Amino acid sequence: MTTSHTTTVDLTRHDDDAAVPALERSCELAEQVADMLTLSYALRHLGIAEHTAGRLEAASTRLEQSVRLRRELGFAPGVAANLVGLAYIAAQEGRRDDAMTLIDEAGALAQSSGARAVFRTVEEARRSL
Repeated sequence: MTTSHTTTVDLTRHDDDAAVPALERSCELAEQVADMLTLSYALRHLGIAEHTAGRLEAASTRLEQSVRLRRELGFAPGVAANLVGLAYIAAQEGRRDDAMTLIDEAGALAQSSGARAVFRTVEEARRSL
Protein backbone atom coordinates (compact mmCIF):
# COMPACT_ATOMS: atom_id res chain seq x y z
CA MET A 1 0.00 0.00 0.00
CA THR A 2 1.40 3.40 -0.94
CA THR A 3 1.65 6.35 1.44
CA SER A 4 -1.32 8.11 -0.19
CA HIS A 5 -3.45 4.97 0.17
CA THR A 6 -2.34 4.55 3.78
CA THR A 7 -3.23 8.17 4.52
CA THR A 8 -6.65 7.72 2.93
CA VAL A 9 -7.30 4.65 5.08
CA ASP A 10 -6.16 6.52 8.20
CA LEU A 11 -8.46 9.45 7.38
CA THR A 12 -11.47 7.24 6.75
CA ARG A 13 -10.82 5.50 10.07
CA HIS A 14 -10.51 8.93 11.74
CA ASP A 15 -7.03 7.95 12.91
CA ASP A 16 -5.49 11.42 13.04
CA ASP A 17 -2.43 10.18 14.92
CA ALA A 18 -1.55 8.00 11.96
CA ALA A 19 -2.75 10.39 9.24
CA VAL A 20 -1.11 13.63 10.41
CA PRO A 21 2.53 12.60 9.81
CA ALA A 22 1.63 11.36 6.31
CA LEU A 23 -0.27 14.59 5.58
CA GLU A 24 2.68 16.67 6.78
CA ARG A 25 4.92 14.65 4.48
CA SER A 26 2.42 15.22 1.66
CA CYS A 27 2.75 18.96 2.26
CA GLU A 28 6.53 18.75 2.01
CA LEU A 29 6.44 16.72 -1.19
CA ALA A 30 3.73 18.86 -2.80
CA GLU A 31 5.76 21.99 -2.07
CA GLN A 32 8.89 20.39 -3.56
CA VAL A 33 7.14 19.70 -6.86
CA ALA A 34 4.89 22.80 -6.76
CA ASP A 35 1.70 20.72 -6.73
CA MET A 36 -0.54 23.33 -5.15
CA LEU A 37 -3.76 21.34 -5.48
CA THR A 38 -2.32 18.41 -3.53
CA LEU A 39 -0.90 20.87 -1.00
CA SER A 40 -4.37 22.40 -0.61
CA TYR A 41 -5.86 18.97 0.14
CA ALA A 42 -3.16 18.09 2.68
CA LEU A 43 -3.58 21.46 4.41
CA ARG A 44 -7.36 21.00 4.48
CA HIS A 45 -7.08 17.61 6.16
CA LEU A 46 -4.46 18.87 8.59
CA GLY A 47 -6.87 21.68 9.45
CA ILE A 48 -9.64 19.17 10.06
CA ALA A 49 -7.34 17.15 12.33
CA GLU A 50 -6.47 20.31 14.28
CA HIS A 51 -10.16 21.18 14.57
CA THR A 52 -10.99 17.68 15.80
CA ALA A 53 -8.23 18.04 18.42
CA GLY A 54 -9.73 21.33 19.58
CA ARG A 55 -6.85 23.48 18.33
CA LEU A 56 -9.02 26.12 16.67
CA GLU A 57 -6.30 28.66 15.85
CA ALA A 58 -4.11 26.04 14.18
CA ALA A 59 -7.15 24.66 12.36
CA SER A 60 -8.05 28.11 11.05
CA THR A 61 -4.50 28.71 9.88
CA ARG A 62 -4.37 25.45 7.91
CA LEU A 63 -7.81 25.94 6.38
CA GLU A 64 -7.05 29.56 5.46
CA GLN A 65 -3.81 28.45 3.76
CA SER A 66 -5.81 25.89 1.78
CA VAL A 67 -8.45 28.50 0.88
CA ARG A 68 -5.76 30.85 -0.42
CA LEU A 69 -4.27 28.13 -2.64
CA ARG A 70 -7.66 27.02 -3.90
CA ARG A 71 -8.64 30.59 -4.75
CA GLU A 72 -5.38 30.98 -6.70
CA LEU A 73 -6.16 27.73 -8.55
CA GLY A 74 -9.76 28.75 -9.27
CA PHE A 75 -11.05 25.70 -7.38
CA ALA A 76 -14.36 27.18 -6.17
CA PRO A 77 -15.90 23.96 -4.79
CA GLY A 78 -12.78 23.41 -2.69
CA VAL A 79 -12.88 26.98 -1.41
CA ALA A 80 -16.53 26.53 -0.48
CA ALA A 81 -15.81 23.29 1.41
CA ASN A 82 -13.06 24.96 3.42
CA LEU A 83 -15.25 27.98 4.18
CA VAL A 84 -17.73 25.61 5.81
CA GLY A 85 -14.99 24.39 8.13
CA LEU A 86 -13.96 27.95 8.91
CA ALA A 87 -17.61 28.78 9.66
CA TYR A 88 -17.82 25.98 12.22
CA ILE A 89 -14.64 27.28 13.85
CA ALA A 90 -15.95 30.86 13.89
CA ALA A 91 -19.15 29.63 15.54
CA GLN A 92 -17.18 27.73 18.18
CA GLU A 93 -15.27 30.93 18.89
CA GLY A 94 -18.54 32.79 19.40
CA ARG A 95 -18.31 34.72 16.11
CA ARG A 96 -21.74 33.80 14.73
CA ASP A 97 -21.93 36.76 12.34
CA ASP A 98 -18.57 35.78 10.83
CA ALA A 99 -19.74 32.17 10.62
CA MET A 100 -22.86 33.14 8.69
CA THR A 101 -20.87 35.40 6.35
CA LEU A 102 -18.57 32.45 5.58
CA ILE A 103 -21.59 30.18 5.02
CA ASP A 104 -23.14 32.72 2.66
CA GLU A 105 -19.94 32.90 0.59
CA ALA A 106 -19.57 29.11 0.63
CA GLY A 107 -23.16 28.71 -0.58
CA ALA A 108 -22.69 31.19 -3.40
CA LEU A 109 -19.45 29.51 -4.54
CA ALA A 110 -20.91 26.01 -4.33
CA GLN A 111 -24.04 27.01 -6.22
CA SER A 112 -22.22 28.97 -8.93
CA SER A 113 -19.75 26.13 -9.52
CA GLY A 114 -22.41 23.42 -9.59
CA ALA A 115 -20.96 21.66 -6.55
CA ARG A 116 -24.20 20.10 -5.33
CA ALA A 117 -22.64 17.92 -2.63
CA VAL A 118 -20.76 20.89 -1.20
CA PHE A 119 -23.94 22.96 -1.39
CA ARG A 120 -25.76 20.32 0.68
CA THR A 121 -22.95 20.54 3.26
CA VAL A 122 -23.33 24.33 3.29
CA GLU A 123 -27.07 24.07 3.90
CA GLU A 124 -26.53 21.52 6.66
CA ALA A 125 -24.04 23.87 8.32
CA ARG A 126 -26.43 26.80 7.91
CA ARG A 127 -29.14 24.87 9.77
CA SER A 128 -26.82 23.75 12.56
CA LEU A 129 -25.17 27.12 13.13
